[in-house]
Amino acid sequence: MTLPEVGPLIGFSAVVAVAAALLPTLWLADRIRLVPPASLVACGVSLAVTFLYPGPAVNATANWWLLETVALLVLIVPAVRRPSPRTSLTLGTPLIITVTLLPLRLILRVDPHATFGQASRLCLAWALLSAASVGGGCYLRSLDSRSRAAVVAERRTQRVDLARDLHDFAAHDVTGVVVLAQAAQVLAREDPRRAIELLPRIEAAGAQALAAMDRTVQVFAETARVERGEVVGQPGGAEVTPRLPRDLGELPSLVSRFTRTGSIEASLDLASGALEELPNHVSSLGYRVVVEALTNVRRHAAGATKVRIAVFRAPHDVVAEALHVLVTDDGRQCQSPPDLADPDRQGGGFGLTSLTERVEAQSGTLAAGPRMQGWQVSAVLPITASPRARHQMADVDGPAEVRSPPATSQIR
Repeated sequence: MTLPEVGPLIGFSAVVAVAAALLPTLWLADRIRLVPPASLVACGVSLAVTFLYPGPAVNATANWWLLETVALLVLIVPAVRRPSPRTSLTLGTPLIITVTLLPLRLILRVDPHATFGQASRLCLAWALLSAASVGGGCYLRSLDSRSRAAVVAERRTQRVDLARDLHDFAAHDVTGVVVLAQAAQVLAREDPRRAIELLPRIEAAGAQALAAMDRTVQVFAETARVERGEVVGQPGGAEVTPRLPRDLGELPSLVSRFTRTGSIEASLDLASGALEELPNHVSSLGYRVVVEALTNVRRHAAGATKVRIAVFRAPHDVVAEALHVLVTDDGRQCQSPPDLADPDRQGGGFGLTSLTERVEAQSGTLAAGPRMQGWQVSAVLPITASPRARHQMADVDGPAEVRSPPATSQIR
């Protein structure tokens, strides 16, 4: 910069361009608002120097000119990458024009002067370099768009999962409140004393429903914090994904609560070792099957007095080991699936139909249908598959085969 041929104009223009190019790289997170004005200032300074530099053009001048060219090409990439098309056009166009005209700084001051054809070819070459930078910016912009779309889809999926949690868990307890309230209305006409005896059970069912809804709302709040950029952390500082911790380990309390808050007696036949080293996704899905089946028993099993839940492990078709979940009741035979038995009540698509999709997504099967007396829901959830048949897992279909469970521990 101290050479007389370079002068302060050439050095200052290059330094401004380099500083503007480094700004989005080093301070993008907290200085993003400075990138547009810095880019426009770099363009203005470069164009001014291109037409005001008196010359002569020598090797030292060319070195600074190349440095400025690289800096402006780098600056095109974040300018085009910006999500707003209007902003990208506003920043990208001046930068492209500046880079395209940058060769004029040398060819207009070289001795002997360059011809028009030589000047045009050199400017065209620099325009092609600008196009390459624009292509890189557009590619990164497409990756950003895909990333944002993936985040939106993931948030939508998470909200649907939380809605399923609210349906599967809270609706189960709310149904118990409704059934007990209906029974109390009937008993109030015949035996008011027995109707009063139902009030503590209604209160217990309502408290359980409120607890389930509180847990779901808490998960919604934690999810919103994650979306706002706030970290939901553990003591070690690791980020966690909010979930409702429901699995088959809660079956005994679920069965006890179902019997206590309703008029139907539930029993649990849990095979020895059925829940040992059970994958979390299998245990969670099995619990949802039981909850949905018990909810449908209360809503649709007219005259049912008993319901039996059996959980055991056994082979099934090509599956070497699968978890079998059976829920049967002794109510009157129903001619239509539970999801369709009440056309006036809209379940939001989170009943057996949605549950079947989730089971089949894990290569399992879910079947619901009438028996000689009552209704049965049977689910087969693969745990492991034989090596020969793993490639056939996606084709496993059909109703679950009902097998007699092995030795069980019975809870009533």
